[in-house]
Amino acid sequence: MGGLIACFPGATLVFRQHRVGFCCHADQTLAEVAKRKELDPRLIADDLCQLPKGPVPLPDINDTDAFIDFILSRYHEVHRDDLAELIALSREIEIVHGDHPEAPTGLADALLEMAEQLDMHMAKEENVLFPAMREMSRNKSNTTLAMPIHCMREDHEDHGKAIHRLQKLTNNCSLPDGACGSWRRLYSGIAKLIEDLVAHMYLENSVLFPQFE
Repeated sequence: MGGLIACFPGATLVFRQHRVGFCCHADQTLAEVAKRKELDPRLIADDLCQLPKGPVPLPDINDTDAFIDFILSRYHEVHRDDLAELIALSREIEIVHGDHPEAPTGLADALLEMAEQLDMHMAKEENVLFPAMREMSRNKSNTTLAMPIHCMREDHEDHGKAIHRLQKLTNNCSLPDGACGSWRRLYSGIAKLIEDLVAHMYLENSVLFPQFE
């Protein structure tokens, strides 16, 4: 599931339409998740192939520098930009629509906390883990980075909990009737953030990290 989310922009929208959970099942195949929900995986796969952007090629995992550079540009930089905008937009929605029964009260604070935790996590990768991986790859070292990777995996578990919090506060990004344009942009942005973060964690947990453990 995580690989599909990373390769198919908009995949999480398809999964939500089919009522298929993806946040906690990133390491499972589509067939496994569909079987549990008694769904036909071919129908879901067909919808994925119909997405406007189609599949996106990923860098060669054997090229450590290229793979890390991809994660930095596609996810680290994008998370920082997206979260800054979403925090400001959520503050606006809470102020303007605070008396609405479906207003996402507390969402701005949740996004701010996520931004702070995620920024610290990404800084550790950028300043410590990724440079060590690049050096090991260049020197063909046989040592491992098991301990720092373990710490990153624990951070990822916390990020997963933060995602669940966003889903709860937004009713899984479900808009109320008559929602304004700003509210729509907010929930669309949060859905994209969740999709990006799930894909980001999958690529690290299941593709990059195992190369150095």
